[in-house]
Amino acid sequence: AVAPYIDIVSGTADVEEIHDSTGLTDFTLAFVLADDSGTCTPSWGGTRALDDRAIQAEIGKIEGFGGTVTVSTGGADGSYLEKVCSAGQLAGAYATALDAAGSNHLDVDIEKAISTGTVIAALSALQADRGAAITLTVPVDGVEIGLPEASAGLLRAAEQAGLEVTINAMTMNFDADGDWGEAMTAAAETVHADLAAIWTDRSDRQIYAMLGLTPMIGVNDTGPVTTAADARTVLAYAERTGLGFLRFWSVNRDNGDCAAGRLSSTCSGIDQRDHAFTRIFAGYRR
Repeated sequence: AVAPYIDIVSGTADVEEIHDSTGLTDFTLAFVLADDSGTCTPSWGGTRALDDRAIQAEIGKIEGFGGTVTVSTGGADGSYLEKVCSAGQLAGAYATALDAAGSNHLDVDIEKAISTGTVIAALSALQADRGAAITLTVPVDGVEIGLPEASAGLLRAAEQAGLEVTINAMTMNFDADGDWGEAMTAAAETVHADLAAIWTDRSDRQIYAMLGLTPMIGVNDTGPVTTAADARTVLAYAERTGLGFLRFWSVNRDNGDCAAGRLSSTCSGIDQRDHAFTRIFAGYRR
């Protein structure tokens, strides 16, 4: 299962062109936020209505070639619904966003301080009401550290609430010596141990099956650079362990239009062919 992130708000990637070039069918659409007035009204990027014509057209293309849409909330920037909504409002906002995208798979990307109780209550209501698939996307602090304590706390609360979730570990933006591909997979092993300490009734194999990884292709925000070779290392690890899924940030960046090591939201910063990382990851079938 491979559903990379697409910054759907910027309009800098065409899902049909990506599909035609690589065969990729599934996408994770980023990000649903509170509107820019800070109220509990879900919108794309805080600025575009959920029924925005251009975004709906991209969703229609995905449905047209038989793909699936995952709706992602939160992220690194912007006003979180998870901060401005009550639990009841948040469950409703999640449902509204899913319905607008014709989806029943919610990805909650928490990179800021939030009320864990509010989020867990909303997700519990959403899953009870419509059987939504839920992915919790969390940062990774390093090879030996694994999950930050706030993220581990969120996952513990999810387990205690009886939520059925998958976990997406963002293997990006941490300091590491040596080979970066090996560092990402070593960090994944640490996260696996973190999850095994929370879901104590599950086997190693079951933990791998609920875990996915999301590298940041090319130049990361904080120094590491993910090359095609590193991506193949991650792919081989996924195949060896039976990881539940792979993603990456982002299809908008999967080109060599800024090969001089520049950090950009629309190119990888490395010398590569268009869609090189999509082609590497798209073949993963758990």
